[in-house]
Amino acid sequence: MVTLYCIAELKNPAHVGFGTGKQVKDIRGKPILPSLTLTTQIAAAALRLAKALNRPNPTVKASDGFVMDESKFVRVRGQEFFIGKVYFTVQTEEEHLGIVLGALKWLENAGLGANTSMGFGHCKIKMVKTSSGSPQQVIQKANPKAVDLVGEEEFKQPPGVVRFAQNILNKLKMNWQSWFKVLDPSPFRERVILTGKTEIKNSFAYRGWLREQLIERWGNEHKGMVTTCPPKAKPCRVCRLLGWMGGKSQVTVRLFSQKKKPATVYLIVDNPGEEELEVLKGLGLKEVKRETVEEFVATR
Repeated sequence: MVTLYCIAELKNPAHVGFGTGKQVKDIRGKPILPSLTLTTQIAAAALRLAKALNRPNPTVKASDGFVMDESKFVRVRGQEFFIGKVYFTVQTEEEHLGIVLGALKWLENAGLGANTSMGFGHCKIKMVKTSSGSPQQVIQKANPKAVDLVGEEEFKQPPGVVRFAQNILNKLKMNWQSWFKVLDPSPFRERVILTGKTEIKNSFAYRGWLREQLIERWGNEHKGMVTTCPPKAKPCRVCRLLGWMGGKSQVTVRLFSQKKKPATVYLIVDNPGEEELEVLKGLGLKEVKRETVEEFVATR
């Protein structure tokens, strides 16, 4: 078993609240990314990469993600988000290291925490040490594609008593099982990044506008005025792309608002079909990058 010591520097605010509106905090009152949150998101990314390369399903176990430096709380649409650096460890078997390193790299753009389809949780992840050698040596041996994950900062965690108490509180107070709903078992083929300009000022409104545009082109398969499929129903074409109550969106919207100018919007689309891309491009979006599984995992 190899342990990776990681630091995620949040570029966009992150949130884990489980419907309470408030960010989950540790016993010190600082924001935290619970172990099951990190484990689920890393394991889901690793599983998708492994399936694409016909490799065994990796074993992944992440620690709680603690904030050890200064953090800032912000409120977005009534929910509590935070900005800061999150310190956490990831354990996996040595034979799965290449895939897990690729998953960490994949998650930088995909985002950590909830509301990732709105662009939240976007981060830069650095691996600052390992239990089996220097980060540079481990990455070069296991997955040279992930060499940009190497960092030089000091790894920090709160005292053992804090970590132990938090682990008990996690099990007693929170409905952690809801995080398994974010698992996407489909193999990862590619990620296409599109960009354009918009007069819309936030990601929430842009996603609503995008859903309306796709319904107009592909038709409304929902009953009445409902615009999303129910949890147990087979999702329609629009919901398969933009998400529904029972499934995760393939599209992440990251919008950068500018005063006196149109905002810049980025759409990060996982496993799109060519017809879906043509429709999105028809809305004034331009393709700027494609990332395949080979971008994240060395296939030698």
